[in-house]
Amino acid sequence: MTTKLALAGLATLLVTGCTLSDESSIGSSESDVIQPEVGVMLASHCDIDDPDTELEHYVKSAFLKNDGIPLPDWIRPPLSDLAYQLSYDTVRSQYDQIGATHYRKNAMLQVNAATKALRARGINGKAYLGCDFTNPSIPAALDAMRKDGVRKIVMFNKGAQYSLATGGEHMQDAAEYLKHHPDWKPEVLMVKEFSSDQRFRKLLGDVIERDVKASFPGANSKDVCILVASHGLPLRMVEEGDPATHQMQEVVTVLKERFASYDLRHGYLNDDFFPGAEWTTPKANDVAWELRKESCPNVFMDGRLSFTTHHRATLYDLDVEARAVLEEPDLQPNGEPHPLYQAPRIVFGQNFDAEPGLANLYAELTTEALGGELGDNVVAVTATAPIPIR
Repeated sequence: MTTKLALAGLATLLVTGCTLSDESSIGSSESDVIQPEVGVMLASHCDIDDPDTELEHYVKSAFLKNDGIPLPDWIRPPLSDLAYQLSYDTVRSQYDQIGATHYRKNAMLQVNAATKALRARGINGKAYLGCDFTNPSIPAALDAMRKDGVRKIVMFNKGAQYSLATGGEHMQDAAEYLKHHPDWKPEVLMVKEFSSDQRFRKLLGDVIERDVKASFPGANSKDVCILVASHGLPLRMVEEGDPATHQMQEVVTVLKERFASYDLRHGYLNDDFFPGAEWTTPKANDVAWELRKESCPNVFMDGRLSFTTHHRATLYDLDVEARAVLEEPDLQPNGEPHPLYQAPRIVFGQNFDAEPGLANLYAELTTEALGGELGDNVVAVTATAPIPIR
């Protein structure tokens, strides 16, 4: 039984896939982009909209490819069917509760905004969406770039931090594609992270402040709690040198300084329901319990620290599970809600999606990467180059 439970959890570990789509969904639809010289890939694990047709592909792809799963590659294929069967009920239940994520539609808003920002800076470029665990896949995005005649590629993880389980996987997919297409020789650069960039830190603080004030007009900042949630990782990866959670914590420190008059707290969104693995703490759910015990009257939940488009991790773990904790009423001995109980006002913040500030940052970083201004934060991706751990 323990082995089965472990496989079920492993199959859903950090699962974030993207909807199946045709080729037109990969690149920007901006009509003024003709034969772009520069291709900007916004890469992610992504997410799905239709569990009936996409869930099996999504879970199996995650199980086979995700570096967060502590199994050697050779043993994964024969276990993928069993892993899918054992994880189906849990993951399907989550999608049934949140409904369609609209991940692809919202990610394409970001792709189109990035293309506009590139053009505004005079860059003959076009943005593309590439996903690790389902279509539009990173190889499909590279196919589209090759057909468009792209000669220079700048890759970003859609989230701000670098992890071997995200940016590392994107580079692995790109390197494999280049290996199988030796006739195409674009310059491929990966911007590892922009979490440490002061422009991102200011942008994140600006949008949180804007949305908090709009959500609770007139509220005293002492009566507003901000729950910032971000992607968690197995401690094994952190101990091996994965830098993502350290990068997140640095930004949390900056946010706490900026929002010093608010009660701002941070928690991780962990797929941690399989035995034998330790994950980053505190979990967002545990932080929600702390806020609940203190009867915070206004709670703003935000996922933009490490997610730039909402998907299952934010839509379920934060807006369903953490919200349920926050909304748990005070009970009388008879089990009925206490007559003096007042439910908190809870707002689940929007994500970046087409936010102009993020699109402009992508464009600025693209210019700086191509100009050699980002130092060791840029990695040249080739068919043979090693993938950095940090």
